[in-house]
Amino acid sequence: TKDGKGRGIFATRDIKKGELTYGGSKHYIFFTSGHDYRKFLDVFDDETACDIMKFTWPQDQVGPNGEAVIWGPMDDNALQNDGGAERANTGCPPGKNCGIFDEYALRDIKRGEEILCDYEQFFSLDFLDFKLWKHFGL
Repeated sequence: TKDGKGRGIFATRDIKKGELTYGGSKHYIFFTSGHDYRKFLDVFDDETACDIMKFTWPQDQVGPNGEAVIWGPMDDNALQNDGGAERANTGCPPGKNCGIFDEYALRDIKRGEEILCDYEQFFSLDFLDFKLWKHFGL
């Protein structure tokens, strides 16, 4: 990216405020055990496994039965950077009942502009103190 983040996702056309920019979690991987997550990573070379680990995280109360899972995007949404609340141009608009990971343009986005979300809108910060990683034995 121009500001040195190394990766990013950019609008290929003008996007109008309110337009759905990303929907749902159908391209996400989910693991309900640390053992299964490690088995998945073991099939990759070290570099690829490290890349996958950068874009997966534990999240509480989002599994099929409301349990904690380790999950992450396996499509171009993995390239989306955090703009924080101030710079995010996609997310769930105030007052809208969005599904998990549904993102809408929060303002008009011009072609070529980096698409940014507010990471805190989509995941718990509990993983920062490793509480949930420990839950999975990792």
